[in-house]
Amino acid sequence: MSTRTLEEIQTPAVSAPLRALILEDSSDDVDLILTELRQAGFEVNPTVARTKADFYNALADRKFDVVLGDRLPGWSGEEALAALRNSGNEVPFVMVTGALDEEAAVECIKQGANDYVLKGHLARLPMVLTRALTEKALRDANERTQEALRRSEAANRDLVENAVHGIARISAEGELLEANPAFLRILACSDHEQRKKLNLAHELFRFPEQYVQLMAACREQGRLSQGEAEWRRCDGGIITVRLHLRGLPAKGGIEFFEITVEDVTELRVIERQLHQAQKFEAVGQLAGGVAHDFNNVIGAILGWAELGIDQSKDNPAVRERFARIREQADRAARLTRELLAFARRQVLQPRAVDLNIVAGGLVSLLDKVIGKDIELKLMGGQLELVKADPTQIEQVLMNLCLNARDAMQEGGRLIIETEMVELDEPYCRFYPYVTPGRYAVVSVSDTGMGMNTDTRERIFEPFFTTKQGGKGTGMGLAMVYGIVKQHGGFLHVYSEPAHGSLFRVYLPAMEHARAEGTPAKSPAASRAGMRGTETILLADDHESIREMSRQTLAGLGYRVLAACDGEEALRLCEHDIPSLAILDVVMPKLGGLAASAALSERYPKLRVLFTSGYSSGGNGLPEKRPGQRYLQKPYSPTTLAHLVREILDGEPMVVSGD
Repeated sequence: MSTRTLEEIQTPAVSAPLRALILEDSSDDVDLILTELRQAGFEVNPTVARTKADFYNALADRKFDVVLGDRLPGWSGEEALAALRNSGNEVPFVMVTGALDEEAAVECIKQGANDYVLKGHLARLPMVLTRALTEKALRDANERTQEALRRSEAANRDLVENAVHGIARISAEGELLEANPAFLRILACSDHEQRKKLNLAHELFRFPEQYVQLMAACREQGRLSQGEAEWRRCDGGIITVRLHLRGLPAKGGIEFFEITVEDVTELRVIERQLHQAQKFEAVGQLAGGVAHDFNNVIGAILGWAELGIDQSKDNPAVRERFARIREQADRAARLTRELLAFARRQVLQPRAVDLNIVAGGLVSLLDKVIGKDIELKLMGGQLELVKADPTQIEQVLMNLCLNARDAMQEGGRLIIETEMVELDEPYCRFYPYVTPGRYAVVSVSDTGMGMNTDTRERIFEPFFTTKQGGKGTGMGLAMVYGIVKQHGGFLHVYSEPAHGSLFRVYLPAMEHARAEGTPAKSPAASRAGMRGTETILLADDHESIREMSRQTLAGLGYRVLAACDGEEALRLCEHDIPSLAILDVVMPKLGGLAASAALSERYPKLRVLFTSGYSSGGNGLPEKRPGQRYLQKPYSPTTLAHLVREILDGEPMVVSGD
């Protein structure tokens, strides 16, 4: 078919040659037709068909802008027109004939001819031809427009059908008139029949007042962006959605709205997790800094109180006052340790640990403290080893179990369960603080009162408690949070009011490790049997603790070299060879770890006792080596004296330097 434009047809003098197929067996009539057209300004490129076969051959070989038809021998123009239209060819057809009555003309038009011209009135031919070509150009233009429209509609439909966001049209009453597949997926709606039964105002909004507010704002402004609400899915789940509303022109007085929906439930969860992690980090830094200073002060108070008790044996009243001071200092020391645990500033002594052994060792103790009305069950699975401080992990499990006990005032069931899990990349995308890998998991579940959402979001905050005044410090779960984080793990909490709680502790598994035995606890001993004459290097930046420790050791007969930092400790050892170095981990100028490394170069067999209740990096001591021990602050003079004697008696003494 021709694709000549309307402008080309209306200006034939400058148009491309007109490709005309002429059905005529008379050469004279062909010349008359061509003369008439050329005089009217048409440039014609004619093809003449004198037989039926010529006609079919011409149509097969070429495309034409117009067909001018007449009767051929044994074949009429009407038959040629019918053959042309039956083949699907819509090229303009003008009947040019010598005689045609009115009925025949009408029948010819019905069959698809554009017009007819009698050979006796060929002057009409240019006008008829121009009109036929113009109508054809208009039809072609309209078809192109309709095709473009169909393609545009198909593209838009494909865009909507495959959109990530839900798109729907709703009535003013909240009826869902149309919706794309993403909208149905967001609602967990099975099909459009189920969608037709839903009403945005009455069934989807968890809080109907949100719907009223959003629609009122859209009516007032014409559109609304970044609205947010909670929806109730068809399967009963609650999701958070971001909404974009647009008012559509009313049709027949009926108001419509277009709504675009984005499910942001996971995004909001991640934002809350990140916000909480940042909040805990800030609180932890503050708590850690305060606890570090308090630790030294409390350690000094404990030490001096114990020395006062020992030196007041002949004065019971004074001895009792010192005992009360020590009792209160002990309480303050416990609180300080809890703060340091939350702040992840404890010095850990990690080793390869089987969590089944740790959990199993607690069962007998828990049986005694949780009460006979609570059923305790341990379900141990096959576990890989984790690198952890077993004492700290015991503290985690103990706090979780005691917390569960307090939630079951009328009895219930407490279950400790262990298992291995593999966390992959898709899972970790929803938890920015989790890295992929294998984790050993310890779960503590109870059938207690459970928690609501507000409580769940605050349970790990320091000093937050739901217990009555005086029955809890609010540091138990805060300490759990800090210890687990310091071990490179994380926690998940699941709880609903009246449906109990489940705490899951995830700790990264080790590769190719063997469990180490738990060191036996030293028997209690008095300082009277802990005397000695060896030389001891003591370095601590806190003056009161340093002096308390110096007097304790000197009173037991030891020769003490006291230093306020690592640099002074190295200078004191230039001419004296200590049998033992007691080094605070965190000191100005030169810390205990660096001082130990320098001393070990001089005296490779030197025994070292590290002391600290605070680790600035949260990574604890270096890998444990023979001759190195650790004493956590605050410590008592008796504990110090016993550990010093134990270290000195347990290993060969240094007799010379390098």
